[in-house]
Amino acid sequence: MQLVANCEIGISKSEVSSVIAIGKVDIGKKRKKNEDAIFVSDKGLGILPNLYIVADGMGGHNAGGTASKLAIESFCSYIDHHEDITIKTREDVMTFLKMGILHANHMIYEKAMSDELYKGMGTTFTVATIIDDILYLAHVGDTRLYLVNRDTIFQATTDHSLVQEMLTKGYISENEIKEHPQRHVITRAVGTYEKVKVDTLMYDMSQVEYIILCSDGLTTMVTDSVIHNIVYHYEEDIEKIVDSLMYEANQQGGLDNIAVVIAKKYEVSK
Repeated sequence: MQLVANCEIGISKSEVSSVIAIGKVDIGKKRKKNEDAIFVSDKGLGILPNLYIVADGMGGHNAGGTASKLAIESFCSYIDHHEDITIKTREDVMTFLKMGILHANHMIYEKAMSDELYKGMGTTFTVATIIDDILYLAHVGDTRLYLVNRDTIFQATTDHSLVQEMLTKGYISENEIKEHPQRHVITRAVGTYEKVKVDTLMYDMSQVEYIILCSDGLTTMVTDSVIHNIVYHYEEDIEKIVDSLMYEANQQGGLDNIAVVIAKKYEVSK
């Protein structure tokens, strides 16, 4: 899976999406409330021809669910209200996604500061759009985006988590992550602080058939190889893929809410 360089592009409101997608959220087997939220649009929003989001909220009482929903609402409002923006380069697309997340961060932070009930709330946030066979993504937290074809499954995002930092520094091994007592501790979230650092990336989609966005309710329960096997067991039926991934996560314990969004290209370039 290849990263791509910046170059001039053109996007118009009449841009047609080349993907079809579906997303679902499952409460899991152990949680009493759902704090995951998703957004799926093949018809696009504002100037973007398609848009896919997964957010996994955190906070006491109902604050986590509020944070994830408010993040998506605020982000989409930003995109929709800037439908006349001029996009000239690939870098402009990523900046646009980043600005949407920064707006969402501001809205959540302000709500948390003004209401004690929501103090400290925050959410992960992973958003993607596909334009002219290029995937643009922006990302905060440990929700993930995978690029999938028949041969491979590739994690395009990097988890902003304590265990990922420990792995990177060589303090723990890959095998220790799943059972580590601090595996759910994230190091970045939207809304917990006045400012947030956002990762932005671009990938060539010419050899990618599916993208999967998901919360850690899936990835802590189901390995990448099993995810890949499920995708190609059901192939064209993306709803069955989503349902089967959620079923497998619950079969393995269902310890958290499970959010999954899958987008499939109409065809893969050879």
